[in-house]
Order: sequence, then C-alpha cells, then structure tokens
Amino acid sequence: MTAIGDPRVVEAMWRATDLTRAYLAQDRVQVAACLTDLDTDRLEHVLAWLLLDRDGLFDMLGEPSMAVGEIDTVAALAPPEIEFATTTALRRVAAKETGLLPAVKGLALLEQIHAVAICTVVMLLGALGRVTALEKLDAETVEFERMGHPRPYTIT
Repeated sequence: MTAIGDPRVVEAMWRATDLTRAYLAQDRVQVAACLTDLDTDRLEHVLAWLLLDRDGLFDMLGEPSMAVGEIDTVAALAPPEIEFATTTALRRVAAKETGLLPAVKGLALLEQIHAVAICTVVMLLGALGRVTALEKLDAETVEFERMGHPRPYTIT
C-alpha cells in the first residue's frame, strides 16, 4: 500500500472504519452504502486497510474467539448477495479449519471486504463489547482528523 497521505489510502482508511462502525452499530443501510460506486483499485485499498486493522487488532488482543452465533448475527447485516459467502468462509475460520486469508481467498472482492470487516467486528465484540468497540472506532476517526486526514466523502 502507498503512503497515508495518498488520497486513496485516506479514503480507504475512512471507508474501512466506516464499514466496521456500521456493522458494530448494526446499521444495515450504512453497511450497504459504505462501498457504493467504488472502483476495483479503491476497493483493493479498502481491503488492504481492513487487513491491516484486523492484523493490528489480532496483535493487540491475541486470538479472540470467533463465536458462530455472533458471526451469523453480524453477517446478517451484509447485503443479501454477500451474506452467505461471508458466513460460510467465517464459519470455517471459527471452526479453526483455516485462517482468515485462505478462507476468503476464493471470494469476490466485495465478499472479501465484508468478510474481513465482519471478522474484525466479531473480534471487537468478543474482546471489548459493542459500546467500547464503538468508542474505540470513534477515537480513531478523531485521530484521523487530528492528523489532517478528514473524511473525503459525505456519509448519507
């Protein structure tokens, strides 16, 4: 990935954070809206940022449990055409059949993005709970702005 000052990276960090927050807030409309009209390059940047976030969270928390019930609940917020693929992949991760990257490798790009976001949300919920996880993401967005990287788009 390129430097954080690159507009594609700034947009990716915001899109990834907004998507993760939408899942945490159980906002199905915002989950669907976060990635609307993004081209492949921009989607790939979002996926890369989500993977970096997830890896950082994994390093911070260790290996939190991936409860199947929580996976199903969070994945139910995904767009209907994506829900089944993400749920199937993440159930394999929860059962420890495979790691996250091999589980999502064969999925379409949007499915990969949603699967990683859902995985991250399940980890956050298990480790921090909904309120604390939302506070953590809100603090990250304040930090993005403090660092001179305001959200480059409007949330509807």
